[in-house]
Amino acid sequence: MISLAAAAISLAALVLSIIALVPAFDSAETAKTESERRGLLEVTAVSARFTDKLDGVEKSTDSEKKVTGLSGPAVDVSVRNRGSGSAIITKVTVNVARSENLATCGGTGGDLGIAAHYAVKIPLSKKPPFTKTTTEDVRFDVKSGENDRLSLTIGPDAEEAGKAPWIGVVTIRLHDADGSDLDIGPLALVSEGEDEHFYPSGFSWKISPASSSCMPNNARTVEEVMQIPGITPSKEFAALHRALRPYR
Repeated sequence: MISLAAAAISLAALVLSIIALVPAFDSAETAKTESERRGLLEVTAVSARFTDKLDGVEKSTDSEKKVTGLSGPAVDVSVRNRGSGSAIITKVTVNVARSENLATCGGTGGDLGIAAHYAVKIPLSKKPPFTKTTTEDVRFDVKSGENDRLSLTIGPDAEEAGKAPWIGVVTIRLHDADGSDLDIGPLALVSEGEDEHFYPSGFSWKISPASSSCMPNNARTVEEVMQIPGITPSKEFAALHRALRPYR
């Protein structure tokens, strides 16, 4: 009788142990499934155009003040996450293939200068190719099955920006937390500069006779960029290309 009772107790303990292990097993399987879920971003649209929401600084020979509402190039990227988990972008790098000021031969006014601040500042003193990262930390989270959009401003460093319009050819790389990358580009960008004789106006560019002698060089430069395979020009860069057609 005692042996039978002991055996029954042992069997009951074994059953309870097995039952106790089931939640732990389920938890482990859930953790494994969660760890296997990964984001899979794809680009659905990319465009570049001026934004008028940049901060900057206005400088003269003896004063400096902050200003807002400045215009400059921005890249808009629409993405979709086709993966089973979230895609979390933790860093954005910009590979610069070309960066230079266009030629200007007209007067540009007095000593007052206005320079915009960009998320990615391109140093004009550095010769391409080189890579720059965003100036602030990035955390862009796209949930599984969702669409989202990010905007990135890219332009000449305010400390080095000149009066003439700047042009750049860049490729953007989005770095996912899981170690995967997504490349976007190449893109052709242009800043408006501060030349009163050569600047964007609506859907075109204003080119006064005072700057006409410099335009053949600019026309060749812009044409070279437009011939880059797969290039996506900003709306203002495409407009500049059209405006320079008579000088080619």
